[in-house]
Amino acid sequence: MTESTSRQPQGIPVGGQFAPTAHSEPDVALTPAAPARPAETQRKRRGHDFYPPAEEMASWPELYETDGEGPIGDKPIQAHYFQGGMDWYIAEYDPKANEAFGYVNLGHGGEWGYIDLAEVESVRGQMGLPIERDLDFTPGTLAKECIDRYKAEAAAALAEDRDETDLGWDGPDEPDPLSPEDRKQWDEHHRFAFNYVHEGNLLGVTGFEDRDTVERFAGFAANAYMESGWDGMMDIRTIAQAWRDQERPLG
Repeated sequence: MTESTSRQPQGIPVGGQFAPTAHSEPDVALTPAAPARPAETQRKRRGHDFYPPAEEMASWPELYETDGEGPIGDKPIQAHYFQGGMDWYIAEYDPKANEAFGYVNLGHGGEWGYIDLAEVESVRGQMGLPIERDLDFTPGTLAKECIDRYKAEAAAALAEDRDETDLGWDGPDEPDPLSPEDRKQWDEHHRFAFNYVHEGNLLGVTGFEDRDTVERFAGFAANAYMESGWDGMMDIRTIAQAWRDQERPLG
């Protein structure tokens, strides 16, 4: 008997064209897709994107992430939206619900709360115009640097540390501590604060008991405006309240 020989053709693996063959595949690094931004309904009317770039939004703190991190005036703000006299300042964000936490001022006093960004995006304000995003806003700006209420409080706090009479000027016999430009601004804001007390019929209430205290308040307010860089949007009422809190006797 002769031995059988393999009938497999030379060069063809066992199993024919369906035979498994070992081979290696090059390593492929998959880049994760950028997170998608929520849809917009008024992009053309607005003229720019309501939402910042997705990468920027992904860096926003999540809801509750900045709780308890110092005074509220030190809370970082990530975005600013506005329309007419209304403002929305975004501090924290939940991308799944498209819900933010921030400060809202609709023109009659502001407060912190939760913000449905999809609703804000779809709203039309004065003259049917959509809410706009502040394209020049720098993410991470502190509340006390961009929200009028906290800007005024911060400036008033700085003014408390300054002697109210330091910047008064007795005339040409004494060197003026301010430049001519700052002196003009200081005098204008001093006069504005003085008139605020009298026109508001506040003379006689705590902090404004007599002309001397009103004069000191006017100096305090002028200092606060100067500390803010002469910010004309600062709220004189906030400065007045800070002054009254300072003057109110304890007990």
